[in-house]
Formats: sequence, structure tokens, C-alpha cells
Amino acid sequence: MTQRIALLGAGNTITIAAGTNATQGSFALLDYELAPGYGGLPPHIHWHEDEAVYVLEGRLLAWVGARERLLGPREFALLPRGIVHAQYNPGPEPARFLSLLVPAGFEQCFEELDALLEGEPSFSPEAIAPLLARYGVQSVPATESYDTSVASSVPPAL
Repeated sequence: MTQRIALLGAGNTITIAAGTNATQGSFALLDYELAPGYGGLPPHIHWHEDEAVYVLEGRLLAWVGARERLLGPREFALLPRGIVHAQYNPGPEPARFLSLLVPAGFEQCFEELDALLEGEPSFSPEAIAPLLARYGVQSVPATESYDTSVASSVPPAL
């Protein structure tokens, strides 16, 4: 069963192609469309799951730790747990990519995020940090966002 979540104010449309129930918690697969000039979640660290992205259309700028990589169609990036990362669409066209989360669970955060935003034109990292924390994801302040020493710290008590 797929579920489409439109985070329009955040420039995102996410389709949960396979979630916790469909995969018995093994993984989640998201079909993600990011509008031109928009980013995904602010810089963050997953403590419970690894993430991988595979670009289908457009360009996706991925930050992983201190590295930055511009991905195009048919390119892949691993966003391992414990490492700060973020994604951004720098191009003039929408970027469409698949996001694989192993194990599943974090995809449920997007359902709550959609309800939290309720059509707001934007959101602040501070506003969504408590929600992310409930799913084992730590928001990283912009001043520290790509400092790998932050990612090597001990996970917070969640």
C-alpha cells in the first residue's frame, strides 16, 4: 500500500512506497520529489537507520559528513547512521529520488510532520526537532552541520 504525503509548504512530495507494515520493519522505500531550490529535512543525524538515495530525475546535492556531492539520474549516495547529512535541489527542475531507510520506522515521521506543518509555507529546524527526536533523529545546528566531530559523538538519550 502506498501513501502520498504532500509537504507542499516545505517543497516536498513524498510517497511511501513501502513502509513498516509492508516490509515487516525491514526497510522503508520513499519516492521523494523535491522542488527547485528546496531542501529536505535540515541537517540531521539518524541514530537508528541507514539511508540511501538514488536519483531518478533532476539533480540532488547531498551532504554527508564534511563531503558534498552533486548527484544526477542513476547516481546513488549512502547516508549512514551516525553521520550528519542533508539534501538540497540546486537545479531549475524538480529532483525525484528514491530514499531507502533500513530498518523501517522513520517513514512514519513524515505522516506526523505533514500534520504538524498543516500547509505552513516553511518550518524551522527548532519547530520539528522534538518530532525528529521521537524517531531517533537529531537535528544539527547549521553552524555545526557539516562538522564530522558532531556525528562521531555519542547518540543522545532518546
